Amino acid sequence: MVTFYPTQPVARAAAAARGLREKVVCFVVRGEVNPELLVFDHVPDDSGVQLPAGGVEPGETPAQAAVRELREESGLNLEDPEFLTSYLWEAHLPQRFTRQVCHAFLLRAPHDLPHTWERDADGERFAFRWAALHAPVLDWEMDAALPWAHAALRPAPSCASPDGAESVILPN
Repeated sequence: MVTFYPTQPVARAAAAARGLREKVVCFVVRGEVNPELLVFDHVPDDSGVQLPAGGVEPGETPAQAAVRELREESGLNLEDPEFLTSYLWEAHLPQRFTRQVCHAFLLRAPHDLPHTWERDADGERFAFRWAALHAPVLDWEMDAALPWAHAALRPAPSCASPDGAESVILPN
């Protein structure tokens, strides 16, 4: 189950008050016309299609954790994560119940990255690939913040009038 918080400070305060783990989820995108999302599978097991993610360490902000987790898991060194949303994730996993506060971030990747690669991290092997942003087929409710990622990538509204003429405001 996913419950969204109104702001990141409210989410962080709730996590601290309830003693919940804070986690970051990285929505790494490339491309403008047909954007793609970086996803991975665990090799050789089938833990589902996932996004780079991990815990926020003591003394670290969620934005810093997003950059670090992405680097550790994928090898990518991307900066300037854009905050998307924070939410409470509660789930009955095969071996336990989990409840954690997740902070989702958008990071933009260059176009020239390989389409697939593998990387060893934290004693596991990850097989990375790019999936269509409009239908990435993610597991573990990692798609909870996907609408925020789509919204962040939409072009800014135009200042054109209905007849197509651009509006320009000149200083006095």
